Amino acid sequence: MRTFVKSSLLIFTLLLCAWQARPAPREKVAAESGESAQTPALFKERCARCHGEDGRGQTVIGRMVDAPNFADENWWDEEKNERRFARSIAEGKGEMPAFGRKLTRPEIKALAAYVKTFRRSER
Repeated sequence: MRTFVKSSLLIFTLLLCAWQARPAPREKVAAESGESAQTPALFKERCARCHGEDGRGQTVIGRMVDAPNFADENWWDEEKNERRFARSIAEGKGEMPAFGRKLTRPEIKALAAYVKTFRRSER
């Protein structure tokens, strides 16, 4: 009987540890963290191939598809805002593919906000 109790307790403890160690659903993590720490890595993974890690669009593919230079102050105007960027990321634009089915809404929103950080990088 003692062995059964010890074994049961051990199994319960292992299951509890495994349950607590499992990652939270991606959208919950995104909502809680605002994706701030993960967004640069997400940009690098999904966007840098064309837009470059520095947002200037000076990659081989970026030059081929005429990717915008997010660091160029002259590129920005009043209509270029996070909402517009989020729509472009989700639906695609020109040569840029749609990411609406590949990324969560919080990820898209975080990337749209992140693009604005390149505007300050050339000053």
